[in-house]
Amino acid sequence: MVKFSNKPNMKGIKSTSENINRSSKLIGRQGRLWSGLYQTRVSGIGYGLIFAFALCLVIPLIVKLCGM
Repeated sequence: MVKFSNKPNMKGIKSTSENINRSSKLIGRQGRLWSGLYQTRVSGIGYGLIFAFALCLVIPLIVKLCGM
């Protein structure tokens, strides 16, 4: 004979709620990360280009001054 219990499976409920909580935090973190990257993309590209042009001008100047 099979015995039925009217007690809830607390271990399974707790595990499932922890998984849902963890997943929602990961989704929120990913959303905040993409939001930050999206907002800073133009200035980041601009700073990167300025830095690259500066290196293209400064490194040959240093090489020329050192006599290499």
